[in-house]
Amino acid sequence: MKPLFNEDSLEAVVLELLQDELNYKVQNGYELARDPHTVVLEEDLRDALYSLNPSLSEEVIEAALRKLLYIDDASLVGANQQFHRYLIEGVRIEVYGEDVPSRIVRVIDFDHPNKNSFKAVNQYTVIHKAEKRPDVVVFVNGLPIVVIELKSAVREDATIHDGYLQIKTYQDMIKPLFQYNAFSIISDGVNARFGSITADYDRYMQWKQADRYSPIVDEPHIAQIGTLMKGLLNRGQLLDIIRNFSFFAGGKAKIISGYHQYFGMNKAIDSVVRAVDGDKRGGVVWHTQGSGKSFSMVFLSAGLISRLNNPTIVVVTDRNDLDEQIHGTFSSAADFLRQAPVRAESRENLIELLEHRSIGGIFFTTIQKFTEETGLLSNRPDIIVIADEAHRSQYGIDPDIRIDKKTLEAELVYGYAKYLRDALPNATFIGFTGTPIDSHDKSTIGVFGELIDVYDMTQAKLDGATVDLHYENRLAKVHLDEGILDQIDHEVANIEAQGLTPEKIEKLKKDLVTMEAVIGDDDRLNLVVDDILAHYEIRKDMLKGKAMIVAYSRKIAYKMYQLIKQKSPELADKVGLVMTDSNKDEQEMRDLVGNKQHRQTLANQFKDEKSNLKIVIVVDMWLTGFDVPCLDTMYIDKIMKEHNLMQAIARVNRVYKNKQAGLIVDYIGLSKYLKEALNTYTNRDKNSIPEIEKAKEILMTEVEILEDMFHGFEFSKYMNATPKERFELIQDGVEHVLKERAKEVFMKHVARMQSAYNICATALDFTVRVQVSFFIAVKSFIVKVERDGMPDVEAFKKKITAMIEQAIIKDGDEVVSITAKKEKSLLSVENLERIMAMKRRNVAATILKKLIDDKIKWFEQTNIVRAGFFSEKLKHIVERYNQAEDIDVLITQMIDFAKEIESAINEGIDLQLSPEEQAFYDALAKPELVKAHYQSDVLREMAKKLLQLIADNQTPDWHKRNDAKANMRSLIKRLLKQFKYPPDEIPEATELVIKQAELQMKYNAYDSKRNVSNYSVAAENNRPYTI
Repeated sequence: MKPLFNEDSLEAVVLELLQDELNYKVQNGYELARDPHTVVLEEDLRDALYSLNPSLSEEVIEAALRKLLYIDDASLVGANQQFHRYLIEGVRIEVYGEDVPSRIVRVIDFDHPNKNSFKAVNQYTVIHKAEKRPDVVVFVNGLPIVVIELKSAVREDATIHDGYLQIKTYQDMIKPLFQYNAFSIISDGVNARFGSITADYDRYMQWKQADRYSPIVDEPHIAQIGTLMKGLLNRGQLLDIIRNFSFFAGGKAKIISGYHQYFGMNKAIDSVVRAVDGDKRGGVVWHTQGSGKSFSMVFLSAGLISRLNNPTIVVVTDRNDLDEQIHGTFSSAADFLRQAPVRAESRENLIELLEHRSIGGIFFTTIQKFTEETGLLSNRPDIIVIADEAHRSQYGIDPDIRIDKKTLEAELVYGYAKYLRDALPNATFIGFTGTPIDSHDKSTIGVFGELIDVYDMTQAKLDGATVDLHYENRLAKVHLDEGILDQIDHEVANIEAQGLTPEKIEKLKKDLVTMEAVIGDDDRLNLVVDDILAHYEIRKDMLKGKAMIVAYSRKIAYKMYQLIKQKSPELADKVGLVMTDSNKDEQEMRDLVGNKQHRQTLANQFKDEKSNLKIVIVVDMWLTGFDVPCLDTMYIDKIMKEHNLMQAIARVNRVYKNKQAGLIVDYIGLSKYLKEALNTYTNRDKNSIPEIEKAKEILMTEVEILEDMFHGFEFSKYMNATPKERFELIQDGVEHVLKERAKEVFMKHVARMQSAYNICATALDFTVRVQVSFFIAVKSFIVKVERDGMPDVEAFKKKITAMIEQAIIKDGDEVVSITAKKEKSLLSVENLERIMAMKRRNVAATILKKLIDDKIKWFEQTNIVRAGFFSEKLKHIVERYNQAEDIDVLITQMIDFAKEIESAINEGIDLQLSPEEQAFYDALAKPELVKAHYQSDVLREMAKKLLQLIADNQTPDWHKRNDAKANMRSLIKRLLKQFKYPPDEIPEATELVIKQAELQMKYNAYDSKRNVSNYSVAAENNRPYTI
């Protein structure tokens, strides 16, 4: 029986939404008269081109049509980029003998969405390397802009990830369809995501807002696909996203904005446009770190260039490495921005750049260049300043006092905003920040204006844009020198006499205290490095990620590097030191630090997940604007506060495959500063970085529950056992879980325990880690048995030994399975005898059920008669198993059943029939009365002729198209009539034969050249089993 809500049901929901709410024309792909080797709806495209270009000649339009139909590029990305250019810029056609050498043919009217045609076609057949049929294709003016792939909402084994894999298969097998693709949508009815042709699964994103005025929809239910489609496929928004929020980064990766970037930057564009003719304050965008702020700036700049007729844009950052990183992002989008960004080398260079451009230009500079000298840079009114990290500490207008550490002399220093305003008095300002603007921060609001849009840490995690952060306190005690404290107190008294606020006094303390000697104490540093190495040893194989150590100073960073190499020589080529070079360094240190080119090499290696560089030690570099998704652990031995702290720890919140969370390991006492920083965030963000102890509490709760399930099991035996004994104990555990019929509950609690373990493993005793490893091993064994059949004993033993040696837990997916040699069946007498002899009877029953179930699934794709009979029989056996009947009796029945299945396959071999032919034989012979009218040889001949007839006359999807189905039914009946089939008493017998033909066609069983059948089984080396 089919599920009540399968892919077809979800498809119907999607088509109804497109038609009724988004005003698309909906058509059935089977009813379209078209060549399946062509992906464009050619007549729709031709009509659109003539309609959108009424002044152009037929010759020009037909030439443009040919260019659109035949995009010539070997690579999919190259072809897609060329088509994207046609969409945005139009198709340029050379015209000879006229005043104007070329004409531009518009493909889409972006300014008037309703002047374009929008159509959705379901089950759209395309033939290229193979014949494939995406669920829904969305066309704009006949061009296949969006592909939608759907999976059943009620089948547990049908996931949204399957939809992603299907899209990737389509990109290979029906590549021409994706030359025109803006993005694809995948959904399993509960979850829905979209992504570009270059997006990995982790970069397929949710879209949670229908429009800028609608609330964000976070619930995982069928409303998610509705919200996504209303947001992405609304006519106006779809065209806006294609035109203004999609680009190719460096010609390689296709970037599409997330919903927060799309709605946020549209708000920002409107705000800046208003500010240009107003008070010049464009506002502040607060989008949390890791949410794609650099790309948001690109989308903002592109929008301003379009709306303000190519103004001059000046991007201001507060650090050279951040300036370099954002400039790199803008450079990759040069085609999209229609100009190459330029970095100003000095204040004079910036003046020169601004003077020589009366329009346009995107210039990058650091805020420090505005303080090298003061005064006017340019009084032009068409300059837009985009300031990154618009904080009070960077952009305050009020004067501040700075104390020189050595002389302890104070000087009056103004915030950068004063110098910015003095330099560019008529410019319009907009600020970006990844951390909050303090409610008391009047300076930043005074310079940039009010908040335009907020995308906080919690929302980013809910959207999968970032991962959770967890905090682990491993504080190595730091004692401050008494003399330094006295000196601080004396200076504080002087500052108080000047009438400064307590807030400013606190701010000065860090400038006054030199903690180098205390933090760099040899005994303390040895303690810290030893602990880092022990911590990393536990964590490195569990997540396979990378680690960053943040040291207090250059000198201490170098000492740490030397200690790591000394204490762990095996890490010598896996650790790197990242600092700027300095003439004051000793020669040995200078050689190690290297130059800018060397640092870039290290950066490339660290970003490469496969490189040997696993640990880097930094001081200030790479703590802002440096993205390494596989970085999952940060060891901090440096006091940081406020936005500097939040920017640094965000290095480990990037999304990466199988990465559950980033871990912050504290050696210097950051807990207080972390809480202070989070208190300035939104209410729901304030507790968003839990301490690792909370994960430990969750884990221990789950361990307690699992211990209760294994009451009486002696875990001490497992810890000290030999590999063989451990394997026996694991099998005993599997038998216990299955015997108690507690598999679902057990698997649920182990999954929770494992999630917590990945976060808090380093805070657990070795004995607890071993105990956890037992439960994971039992889970792994059950998964392998139910998925693949009988696990390979030796491979599993080796895996368990490795797990115990380090108590490092993995999911068990790498356990090798043993099944059948190429020439043997999974249900061979040899295998059945081995299963029958197993002492753990519930494990044996589970293996048997898996093997039988796999065989029945094969029958369901090939033989309608046998599948129905065997499925019903297995259903009754499983019911008896679940009712805890005598397990030995059930195993005997299952063994007999397995032999019956094997015998059914051998029947076809004895009759010299392929499985497909045997399936027709069974359909022909199923009615009992048939055997009284026809000899076996006659039925055998009919079966062979039926298979040949259908192979010779099949057309794509004939079993779904009414016209083709009617023709095939007629051919089948005509053939059967030659044999005077069916007998008069059972006219309905023909229907069963036709259903069998439809079943095999559905699974592409026909090939006129075949006389044998290859079908996949879980065999050694994944080789097919041939009969």
